[in-house]
Amino acid sequence: MDLNATPSSERIHIGIFGKRNAGKSSLINAITGQNLAIVSDTKGTTTDPVYKAMEILPLGPVMIIDTPGIDDEGELGTQRVQKAVQVLNKTDIAILVIDSTLGPDKEDTEKKLPVIAVFTKAEAAADLTNYEKILGVKCMAVSSVSGRNIAELRTALAALVPDKKSTQQLVGDLVNPGDTAVLVVPVDSAAPK
Repeated sequence: MDLNATPSSERIHIGIFGKRNAGKSSLINAITGQNLAIVSDTKGTTTDPVYKAMEILPLGPVMIIDTPGIDDEGELGTQRVQKAVQVLNKTDIAILVIDSTLGPDKEDTEKKLPVIAVFTKAEAAADLTNYEKILGVKCMAVSSVSGRNIAELRTALAALVPDKKSTQQLVGDLVNPGDTAVLVVPVDSAAPK
C-alpha cells in the first residue's frame, strides 16, 4: 500500500503536548525534517490542533498532532486547552515537551498513554535520571536547533508503538476455531473498500 494513501485509522497517532513556548512546534519541525509548524517566541502561536500525515522512519506512516499549550489562559485559552485534551482520545503515543530551562511541574506528571518526556532547548547534555523518577516515564534531552538526539527520539518512539495487530479483530470474539462462518463480500464497485 502506498504510504501516502494509508488511511488515518491505520497510522500511528503521535500527540505533542506541553506548555506554551515549550518548543512543541520546533520539535515537530526537527522530527519531520520539514518546516511544518509555525515557530514564534509569542506564547499561544498554535491555536488549534494541527494534523500532519506523513512517514517517519523507523515508525512508518504516522499522524503527528501539534496541540495548543496546556497552560493557555483566558476564555479562548480554556477552549484551546479543551481541544488539546480532545487530542488525547486520538493519540497512540504522547510526547510531553518540557522546556529544559524551566523543568517539569505537577501538570507535566499526568499520563495515561505511552509517553516520552522530551526536554527541549537542551544544547548541552543533561542528566535526566532524577526527572525520570519524578515523572515515571522515559526522558530525553533534545535540541531542535542542532538536531541533537532527534534520531534517538524517533527510535524511542518506534519502541513505544502499541501492537495494534493483536487488538484488530473483525469476528475474533464471535467465531471459534472449527466453526463455520459465511462471509458475504459485495462485488459492487461502488461498495466501500
